Amino acid sequence: MRKVRPLLPAILALGLLPATVSTASFADTPAATLPASQMPIGQYNPADSKTWTVAYPQDGPQQIADGITYRAYTQGFPSGTPYGDAAGDHWTLSLDYDWGSDTVLASQDDATNQLARLLTNVPTLAGQAHTLQISAPAGGWNGDIPATGQSVGWAVRIGPFPTKADAAAFVAAGKLGSHVDSAGKTVPYTARVLYDANDGRPSTGPWAVRVVTIDPAKYNLQTTFGGTVANPDTLRQLVGASGAMVGINASDGVQGQYEPGVPAPDGYTGDVQGIQVRGDGIYSEASNGRSALVLNGKDPADPNGAIVPARIGEVSTTMKVTATDPVTHQPDPTTVFGINRPPGYIIGCGFESTTAAEAAAHRYYPCTNKNDLTVIRSEWSTNTPVKSPALTTANGYTQQFELLLDANWVVQKVHTPGDQIPPGQIVLQGLGTSAAWLQKYQATGTRLTPSADILDTPTGKSITNSDLGVVAGGCGPSLLRDGQIYLNVKANGMFGDNGDLNNWSAERHPRTLVGITADGKVQMVTVDGRDANTSIGMSFLETAKLMQWLGAKQALSMGCGGDTALIMNGVLYNNPMDDWGTPNQNSPYERHLPNALVAVKK
Repeated sequence: MRKVRPLLPAILALGLLPATVSTASFADTPAATLPASQMPIGQYNPADSKTWTVAYPQDGPQQIADGITYRAYTQGFPSGTPYGDAAGDHWTLSLDYDWGSDTVLASQDDATNQLARLLTNVPTLAGQAHTLQISAPAGGWNGDIPATGQSVGWAVRIGPFPTKADAAAFVAAGKLGSHVDSAGKTVPYTARVLYDANDGRPSTGPWAVRVVTIDPAKYNLQTTFGGTVANPDTLRQLVGASGAMVGINASDGVQGQYEPGVPAPDGYTGDVQGIQVRGDGIYSEASNGRSALVLNGKDPADPNGAIVPARIGEVSTTMKVTATDPVTHQPDPTTVFGINRPPGYIIGCGFESTTAAEAAAHRYYPCTNKNDLTVIRSEWSTNTPVKSPALTTANGYTQQFELLLDANWVVQKVHTPGDQIPPGQIVLQGLGTSAAWLQKYQATGTRLTPSADILDTPTGKSITNSDLGVVAGGCGPSLLRDGQIYLNVKANGMFGDNGDLNNWSAERHPRTLVGITADGKVQMVTVDGRDANTSIGMSFLETAKLMQWLGAKQALSMGCGGDTALIMNGVLYNNPMDDWGTPNQNSPYERHLPNALVAVKK
């Protein structure tokens, strides 16, 4: 088993890139010609060129470098009137509720009650406010939770409005009125400006897709987090720091509300929600059972453990640290639950637990662990994180206890939470029984032994290898297996409180995708979204159909939404969007990201 990496090598200095952000747009639209192949989404009419897929360049992929090609595609058009089986897309307002912004409701009764309350408080909205059902794809899909057109959520909407500006002006003018909130205060109603193509119903589009295809024989694919985990960088910085030619956003970050004191410049911290492994160590533990891109891992189906350059599979981590009991002189192992994250909260769950709800992945869900043990190294930041103030002793959480270790895992001293991490050294943080274990072995000079393994979840076999790279997917499931659509939304924690489908299964968002072709090439794909005029984004099923059309045999959803970005040769190629109608979208927007997948010349 490969040991948890004991020492961080020097961090690469950030590469210098042009100060001015430049966005590579599609080439001037050529005279439309009927393409030989059509993206299998949206409304297709052979007699209407607005519905055709147009490729750039038209005569085939552009050679960016030996081993890297690029091609982009557009399709569709915005329409507010019916076309084919699309009813037309419109600007609306999606009502916020007391417990959170733009919360999708679980049932029709919930939506009906919220609508009645709204109309009681603001009767002038009669005729404009209504409930809306969000449904799974009517045609269904193959996956670990069946999708057969069932309801996956409800919302209260106001509108439609002719334009985004009209919807925003309606809110600014105070026409939503006010209500008494759960704290007894009179507060104004708020709502999110939303284009209803977001809900996943049949649409005319448009869509904008960009595809970079990489030959792993000529480029090393690897993960990077740039500077420090606690202070995330933009994709531009991540790609520049690694010396890569091309890179895309990779995993989800953790919502900042769950990690007090950790910088969250775009609402998310640099803590990866799931696994990140490079050849020199584990940087983030797995959310066990979630899908990931595995680079240079052992093939669990091969009895000899042949190395596979790239594949997609479900992975888990098992990590321990062992001391020698001073009385019995026997090994005394204990479980390590996390790497480089604050103790107590395990966002996304999926950790070693006897409780099924904690052992299963559940995206963004805040599981807690009263006996947490985490490893913090200097790539986290200059100082150790501290547990959330919400994890109080009154609720059964002990005080955080820490030991400082040298690079050889020899105890140096008791470490104060929040103090500096000396370069090259390690801090173990414990709560509850893990804190008691650390206290038992706190004597200076005590030698601890770490061990870790990366497992293929379905078989339980080790895939660990000295050149291993693993990076968790993001806000979507695995998409293709052996070229066939398979959406494992449950394994990736994308389900409702009752284990059923939720609104994530239907909604369209910007998407970042990774595909692996039959000849082993790796595809980095971005789908722009949240822009009514250029690209509305795609749902899970639409992305699976897209990757199948692009020739992938395996495919995985990476990060999405405002994270979605593609940098090549220092240029931002796509059009990242934080939200529908976000005011700051007049210029290219680049989020700070927890990590990236990059291609570096061999």
